[in-house]
Amino acid sequence: MLGGYKSCSHPYTELVTPITGDQPAGGGGASLELAVALADVPTLRAATEATLPVLAAVSEATVVFFGVAGTRAAGARCWPDAADWGAFFAADLAALWESGPLTAFCRTAGVVPPFRLDALVRELGWESLPLQAPSGEDLRYGAYLAVAARGAAVSGYFVVRADRTFSDGELDGLARLQPGVVASHGRFLRGPDPAVRLTGRQQQILQLMQGGLTARAIASRLGISESTVGKHLRDLYTRLDAHDRVSAIREAWARGLLDGVDGEDWQDVLIP
Repeated sequence: MLGGYKSCSHPYTELVTPITGDQPAGGGGASLELAVALADVPTLRAATEATLPVLAAVSEATVVFFGVAGTRAAGARCWPDAADWGAFFAADLAALWESGPLTAFCRTAGVVPPFRLDALVRELGWESLPLQAPSGEDLRYGAYLAVAARGAAVSGYFVVRADRTFSDGELDGLARLQPGVVASHGRFLRGPDPAVRLTGRQQQILQLMQGGLTARAIASRLGISESTVGKHLRDLYTRLDAHDRVSAIREAWARGLLDGVDGEDWQDVLIP
């Protein structure tokens, strides 16, 4: 076990260094601040929006991004939330994170304490992380804060900067934040109730209904008839053992159908 987390078995396992706790550590105040911010977040999207700037401040990062890979809901969200990072996500991150060797390692490692990516990057044969800031700087140094790893699905925060590697003390500061992040995000990062299987269209309608759209508005958004929406809604109510919109949404939340890796369409959190 590494610092109380699941250990990993991988050719590069020795590159993941346990947090020893004997280095000066930051993150104490930030840990409390983040715990308060994450206490009542209603969605995974809200959880990432609260976490990203705190990780950036603690680590003095050039960029921090949260990625979900290995599911139909793969995607990412980053800090800074600026339009010029859109090209970075569209071009570099998609190929790197969804199916790259870095992801394969993070998937195998599981939820271990935060670790530097520098040595791993060198083992992969890269001179630096294959990422470049909009300013043209090479993002050479990174750390990974694991959040969840379930089968092929993996998620975590990448904290990246251009000028210097992460010290043991900085990793320890990230480690102080990790339990709260894992706990708060984990309630959304769950698979749906296997007893309830929805079609893609039903999932769309459920998401739109949860967003407050009427049957007529849903029909307009999806380009189908209002009567067809009504048929889908009746089927949804039956599958969820619900009798109206409110109880259907409540049951959908309880069964993991509305948020998280399997319930939230992460493509819509890519910066446009």
